[in-house]
Amino acid sequence: MKTAGRFVYWSDRLIEEVTDSNGVRLDSPVKSAVKLGVGGVGLELSGQDREKKTSFEIAKKVMRKLGNDLVSDLDTLGPLRFVRGEGTVEVAKFQWWGYTGDPEVLRETCVVHARTVSKRGRRVDLCLFGSIKNLRGYVTTEDEVEGWTSSAAPAIGELISSRGATNSDGYDDESLAVEALKIALYQGIYTNESEHEGRPETRAFTIGGADSCEYAALIYKDVALTRSRWNHDLDMRGADRILIGAPIWVRTSQPETIRHYFGANRIVLPGR
Repeated sequence: MKTAGRFVYWSDRLIEEVTDSNGVRLDSPVKSAVKLGVGGVGLELSGQDREKKTSFEIAKKVMRKLGNDLVSDLDTLGPLRFVRGEGTVEVAKFQWWGYTGDPEVLRETCVVHARTVSKRGRRVDLCLFGSIKNLRGYVTTEDEVEGWTSSAAPAIGELISSRGATNSDGYDDESLAVEALKIALYQGIYTNESEHEGRPETRAFTIGGADSCEYAALIYKDVALTRSRWNHDLDMRGADRILIGAPIWVRTSQPETIRHYFGANRIVLPGR
C-alpha cells in the first residue's frame, strides 16, 4: 500500500468483522506500571490508554494478517472470499426498489465499480455494494435528473442483504451477475447507451469516482461467464468474471483525481 493517499471508502463494520474473525488485534497492548502500596506493602497496577491506530495502519495490518487469503491474482480459481486490487473506481447510489426492510438501508446503499484485467488477459469487474455513509469526502444531494433503474434490483438487493445465501427470484448466478454489472455501468441512463459510454458523470444517481485506487473487498458471489452465452456490447463488452460483494476500503494514491458528479457537477445530455 502506497504511503501517500486518501481513503474514499472505509467500513468500520467490516473491518471489525474481519479482524475479529481472523484474530487481528488492532489496539496496542496496555502498558502497565507496577506501584508499591503504602509502606511497600501490596501492589497497584495502572494502565495507560491504548494508542488509537490510523486507518492506514489498520489496513496494512489486516493485509499482513490475511496474507494469501486476500487475493490479488484474479486468475486464481474461485470462489474467492477476500480480494484486493488497484485501478479506477466509480460510485453510484443503488436504486433498490421493492425492498421492505430497514428504510435507512434503502436510502443509503451505494455500488462501487472497479474493473481490472488479470495477468492472463481476463476482464474482471467488481460490483461492490456498501453504505453511502462509509464514503469519505462525498456529499450527495437530490438529483435533478432521473434515469433507468433495473428490474433486477430486488434480486440484487436480496443477494447483498443475504451475502449471496438466498435467491428467490429465479436468476441463475450468471444472469444475476450480469444484472449487477448492468446496474454498475448503466443505472441512470436516459438517452442512448452509447452517449453515456465512459461518462458516468452524465448518468443519474452517480456520486463520484477516483483513479489510482487500492481496494479490498469481501466477496459474496464469484461468477465466471460462459462466453458463448453472452454477446455484450459497449461497456459490457469483454466481461468475463464478475465479483459481487462489499467494499472494505478504497484508497486513492492520487487525491487530486477524486471526482464529484452530484449537483452542479452533473452533466445533463441534450435531449433530456
